[in-house]
Amino acid sequence: MLISALSDLTVNDCHGLRFILTDFDDTLTWEGMLPVETLQALATLEANGIKVIPVTGGCAGWSDMIARALPVEGVITEGGACFIGKTEQKHLSYAFWREEAVMRDEQVRLLEQVNLLLVKYPRLRLARDQSYRITDVAIDYAQDVSPPAVAEKDAFLAELIALGLNAKASSIHINVCSKGYDKFSMAQRVLSQIYGLNEQEQQAQVLYVGDAPNDESMFARFPLSVGVANIEQHLSSMKYIPRYQTTQPGGLGFAELAKIVLSSRGGF
Repeated sequence: MLISALSDLTVNDCHGLRFILTDFDDTLTWEGMLPVETLQALATLEANGIKVIPVTGGCAGWSDMIARALPVEGVITEGGACFIGKTEQKHLSYAFWREEAVMRDEQVRLLEQVNLLLVKYPRLRLARDQSYRITDVAIDYAQDVSPPAVAEKDAFLAELIALGLNAKASSIHINVCSKGYDKFSMAQRVLSQIYGLNEQEQQAQVLYVGDAPNDESMFARFPLSVGVANIEQHLSSMKYIPRYQTTQPGGLGFAELAKIVLSSRGGF
């Protein structure tokens, strides 16, 4: 399957669009920052009735701030472990994949296993935001590690998977979580249980944007999918790839997508 240019996204594709689900790091951000163009795009999408839900491997603490501070509908956090939504009064609500106490206990066991293995990989470290995580474990290979420890990341990820752990790599971290869920599983639950969309409606009304291999479960199931330009470096190792690709990287690519979507609907 070849990726089409974003300019091939048609008015018909965008006609029924109600939701944009998007990765956060290096998809809404670029070079560690949220571009002004991205913030403007988020605000304009919200004003035109398109609900944006970041779907991130980032920690719950970070995602709580995103849900409070940015014009988004809510945040699926820690790789699908929890949905941070908003009540009618704009208060935040947390909906976990399983009971919170159970997931916290599982996190303790995962952390013990990861720490035992980390001693073999001196360039890798627990992510600085580990203390703000509720359910998973994140290992930094490219966020505060410079230059990125790509070879070590690949070896460590292979070792985790060989042990039967649920581990995936993002553009900055390896995320290790309990089995049974991923980004798509929680996205499907949120869309069906909270917004009442059946499978056919999800296919027609949802677009997903991402940048890395941990977005594959979303690319595989949402026909309307977009990779920002920086996904190029990962494509050769991915089984499932997005349908379209932006010309700009990260949040600049997201703003590029938003402009096309809104223009097709007469809202930009």
